[in-house]
Amino acid sequence: MSITLRFVLSLLAAGLLAACASVPPRETAAAAKAPPGGLSGTAGEAGPGLSASRASRDIQLPAIVAIRRYDDVFRENGADVPVTVEYAWDYSRGVGIERVYARGGALRSQRDLPNQTMNFTDTEMELAFALAREDQRLSRVLAEPGLNFYAGFAYLDARDADCSRGSRCVHVIVSGGADGERAVAHAIVDLMQRKVVHPFYGTDNPAPVSQIHP
Repeated sequence: MSITLRFVLSLLAAGLLAACASVPPRETAAAAKAPPGGLSGTAGEAGPGLSASRASRDIQLPAIVAIRRYDDVFRENGADVPVTVEYAWDYSRGVGIERVYARGGALRSQRDLPNQTMNFTDTEMELAFALAREDQRLSRVLAEPGLNFYAGFAYLDARDADCSRGSRCVHVIVSGGADGERAVAHAIVDLMQRKVVHPFYGTDNPAPVSQIHP
């Protein structure tokens, strides 16, 4: 297995663990149902339904991007209360939020989820791909045909001015070859700023050592 693919798989495992711990539990009377189509929030690569060729100017995100939505039943005061729970990212404030609706659609409650990265929608990942391709430091190497683009792994570090609290940073990992065995690029993109903040990140990056982000 290549270094790039091993790194992608290790990030995926870490992301799944983070996702399991990312939302404070609530007392429920029924298991959460799967989110409806169109609200994908998992790490993925360009393929059917996920494009790595769109221009960033054509991708405009709403102020609040819904990440996950499902019907549930809360146990309140000894009674079962049917609700719809939604997790989203508020781009106007740079924070994850939870909104709970009555089944009829009325908002029952909303709370911020600071320091929680949330997953990424397909559109957000397409924006990350676009910003990486358009960055002048990466544009030439990412213009090569047949590349594999991966994204969806959140990056949050309180010591990093670009990717601390309030950021929406995501790894973009690009490989080449039929099996993705050749590392091409590894960058960090902040969707809040709509820019590449670390074009050469990680030890798997093929850029010169002097350019690799520590």
